[in-house]
Parts: sequence; C-alpha cells; structure tokens
Amino acid sequence: MSTDGDHRSILHRARLALSPEPAPVLLRAGIAVVIDIIIVFLVVRAVLVAAGHGSDGLTHAVLPAVFGGMFAFLGSLGGSARSGLLRAAGLSVAAIPLTLLAIIVRDLPIASAAAMAAVALGAGVLAWYGEPLATLGSVLLYMFFIPLVFGAGSGVPLNYLLISFGAMIVTTVALRGIAALVPKHRAPGRVQATDEAVHAHRFTQVAQPQLSRLHRTTTRSAIGLGLGAFVMSVTGDHNAVWVLMTLIALIPPAMPLTIDRVLQRLAGTVLAMAVLTTVDALVPPGPLRLLILAPGIVLTIAFMRRSYTLSVLGISTVAVLAYAQVEAPLGEALLYRGLDTLIGAVIAIALTLLIPVGRRPHPVWASRPAEPRADPR
Repeated sequence: MSTDGDHRSILHRARLALSPEPAPVLLRAGIAVVIDIIIVFLVVRAVLVAAGHGSDGLTHAVLPAVFGGMFAFLGSLGGSARSGLLRAAGLSVAAIPLTLLAIIVRDLPIASAAAMAAVALGAGVLAWYGEPLATLGSVLLYMFFIPLVFGAGSGVPLNYLLISFGAMIVTTVALRGIAALVPKHRAPGRVQATDEAVHAHRFTQVAQPQLSRLHRTTTRSAIGLGLGAFVMSVTGDHNAVWVLMTLIALIPPAMPLTIDRVLQRLAGTVLAMAVLTTVDALVPPGPLRLLILAPGIVLTIAFMRRSYTLSVLGISTVAVLAYAQVEAPLGEALLYRGLDTLIGAVIAIALTLLIPVGRRPHPVWASRPAEPRADPR
C-alpha cells in the first residue's frame, strides 16, 4: 500500500472534516440569544438592586439567572407560539434546581462527580429517543454544567438567588412571547444539539444501530464527565476546568466521538487562540472586551450544526474572556487553554477506545451523506 496515497487520503479526510456541514446557519437564533442575555442581565440586576443587594458581588449574583435564562430561551425557540412559551416557562423553572444542585456539590468531590455523571446519564437517556428530546437533554445538561464549572452563584444568599430566578422566568417568557410575534420567515429557528431528524414518535427509542452507539456514548460521557468533575472539585484548579470543558464538547451524551470532531475542536481552539492573542494585543483590559462576547455567542449558536470549528471558535473566545475576566491579561489563560484542550482530547480518545471495549473499537471518521455510515465506537 502506498504511503503517499495514505497521506493524501488522510489530508483529504481532514479537509473534508473541516468543511461546512449541509445545515443552515442559525444567525437569527444567535442574535436573539444575545438580546435575551442583555435584557435578562439588566432586568435581574435592577431587581436585585431594588431588593437591597449591594454593589459588591452584584454581577456574580446575577449570572446564575442569566445562564439559566440563556439556555431556557435557546431551548424555547422554534415550534408554535404555544409550545415555545411552554418550553420557555418549563426550562426557566428547571434551571433553579439544576443551578442550586451545582452550587451545593461544587466543593464536594464525590457529590460533584455523582451529580455530573447522573445529569449526563439523564441527558443521554433522553437522546435515546431522538430529537427533540436529545436537545432537551443537552440544554438541561448545560444548565447544570455551566454553574458547576464557573462557580456561578456560590456564596450568594438563597433569597437573592430565588428573586433573581423569579425575575428571569418572567423576562424569558415575555421575550419568547415577543419572538412569537415575529413573522415565521424572519423568526429565529429551533436549535438542535444533534444531526438526527426529529423523531415522529417522541417516546419511541431510535432504531439500531444508532441506539447501541448512543448507549456507548452515554456510558463514556457519564464516566468521563463524572471523573472530570471529581478532579475539578478536588483540585480547584483552572486546568481541570478547561479539560472538563473539552470533555463535554468531545464526548457529549448525545453524539459519538469521531476523528472529525477532534480535529474540528482542535482547529477551533487554535483559531480562538489567534483571535484572543490579537484581542490581548489590541484591546486594553476593561469593558471594551465585553463587546467581543456578543459576536462570540452569535458565532457559537449560528454555526452549531453548520461548522463545529467556527462554533468552537466562538465558545472558546467567550469562555476564555469570561473565565480570565475582561480586566485581566489573557496570556496565561491562552497558554493553559491550548494545553488543556490537547489533554482533554487525549482523555476523550482514550475513553472511546476503552469504554466499553466492544468489538475492536477504533477511532473513525464521521460519515458523509454519500458514504456508508461507520460505527463510531
């Protein structure tokens, strides 16, 4: 077999992996979520100030409700006005126990691992029934995951947390009602966490062999994310945070890991490091860097299905700025971000090879429409 031919084949597959998918760009959805974040932030902040919260730690107290409202609004897009309003209300309420659970277990290693594994398992089980339940599971998973890794809400008195979530619920439902008034051809579309078609019978499991693949991905995700949460809780180290964030991107419960996804994750991270290096050099630390968060969020959502590379570019930019804080230099955060992405990718591949062993599992490329579907173990 020709080595040159093998190299050409690998390069061809790599180019194919980084090329856009045949999926729409959800630009309106991305813009709508940014508007939602801004309005919820301002409303919740004003309500907390009116309730007597001081200026110290005010943003920290606001963020849990903002995160919950963001995912609730994102999960409510699409469908009829009635279903959208019901999803907005239901997901907004669900954010309360998930956030409180994340706050409670964050500094308890065993509890943190068990909770992370249980939420990942629940999201995986929902994915067994196809879309739209797979997306519902992903939304709930991130509602727990983001407060856990960022520590949002830790140390905030319960009464202020409940007040902030109450304001968020009302605001999120109101904003979804406004979105329902937009003509259908201009309204933000529904975001799907997977590439599966919407399941006609929502409580019927997907067919084989996809169901077996999802069983394996759910197992790996629960174990990998549980172990990652344990290490993060034990060490309290920001490196563990970045590794855990890479793991949830590469081994989510609802999608098998492929070589394509690893390459896309690495390429998106490299692009984000280049963008953030430019930001660090040209934009002085301070509020001006907040302006970069909005296009990062839009990019993340708009290209979620179209190009995972660009979506990773967006979320990595947002995550580094948010975690390093806009007032701090980005050099150290960028260095650790790149290194920990590589570590997370290695761990994800190792989990794919070892759990469960199956029949000679091995990394595979993602299937394309013109190709037979591989079995990504």
